[in-house]
Amino acid sequence: MSKSKEFDVSLKTLVDGHIAEWVAFLAARAGLPPGPARPIDTDLSASLHADRLIRVDAPKPFALHLEFQSSSELGLPARMLCYNVLAERANKVPVLSVLILVRPGAAASDQTGVWEVSAGDGPPHLTFRYAVVRVWQEAMDTFLNAGPGLAPLAVLTDEAAGNLEAAFRRFDQRLKQPDVPANVAEAVSGLTLVLSGMRYDEDMIRAIYGRLDMTLEDSTTYQWILKKGRAEGRAEEARNLVLRAGTRKFGAPPTAAVAALDSVADRERLERMLLAAFDAAGWDDLLATP
Repeated sequence: MSKSKEFDVSLKTLVDGHIAEWVAFLAARAGLPPGPARPIDTDLSASLHADRLIRVDAPKPFALHLEFQSSSELGLPARMLCYNVLAERANKVPVLSVLILVRPGAAASDQTGVWEVSAGDGPPHLTFRYAVVRVWQEAMDTFLNAGPGLAPLAVLTDEAAGNLEAAFRRFDQRLKQPDVPANVAEAVSGLTLVLSGMRYDEDMIRAIYGRLDMTLEDSTTYQWILKKGRAEGRAEEARNLVLRAGTRKFGAPPTAAVAALDSVADRERLERMLLAAFDAAGWDDLLATP
C-alpha cells in the first residue's frame, strides 16, 4: 500500500466521521454561517472527482468543496475551478473551494487563494477565489479546539514539530476529554498514527505512542485503513497492468479511455480486462469488459 493512499483514506475518513466539526471550522474561517450538513456526490464528470463535497443548509445554503494536498502540484487551482463550477451546476448552490495543504512540501507557487486568467496583456477576465489552509502554519490549539475530527492536524503543525512528544501528550489529553467518546478517541488515534507519517519518521511516532500508552495496532480504525489501502493498492497495480497491455496492443489511449480506466476500482474486473486485452479489438472493446 502506498503512503499516499493511507493519507488520502485517513483524511477523508476524518471528514466523513466529523462533518459538523469540519463545516463549523471552515465556515467560521470564511465568515459563513454553519448549518445542518451532509455529504454530496463527488463525481462531477467522467474525469473529475473532488476529494469531498458537503452541502450546508444555512439560511442561504452553500456547499464546501475540500481538496487535500500532501505533495506539490502546479496547476491545481485551475482544476479546482473546474470542480467548483461543475459542483455548483450539479447542486444549484454557491460552492466555496478550500485547499488544505497538509505539510510544507505540498505548497506550490500558484496556490495563493486567487487564480486569474487574462487574454493577452489585458486585465484578468476571470478571477477564481478559494480558501487555503496551510496546516503547518497553524497553532495546535486551532485544531485541538475545533474538535476531535480536526485534532489530528494539530500534530502536523510547526508548533508540534518543535516538541513532538509534548505535542502528542496534548493531543492525547484532548482525546480524553468528556466530550470525546471512547470509540471516537480510538478511531481518531488510529487515524493520527497514519497521518503523522506525512511529516515524521514512523518508528519515532510508534515509540511516542508506546511511551504515552496510546492506541496502536489494536485500533479497529487503523486496521481498516491498512486493509482499505491494501485493496486500493492492488487495484492500482492491476489498472497499471491493463494500461500497459492496452497501450502495447492498441497504442496510447485517448483521454476518455484513461478517465474511464481510472474510474474502475474493482480489482477482479480489472483482472478480467487484462485477460480480455489479448482478444479485444480496441480500447472501447477492452473497457466494455464487464
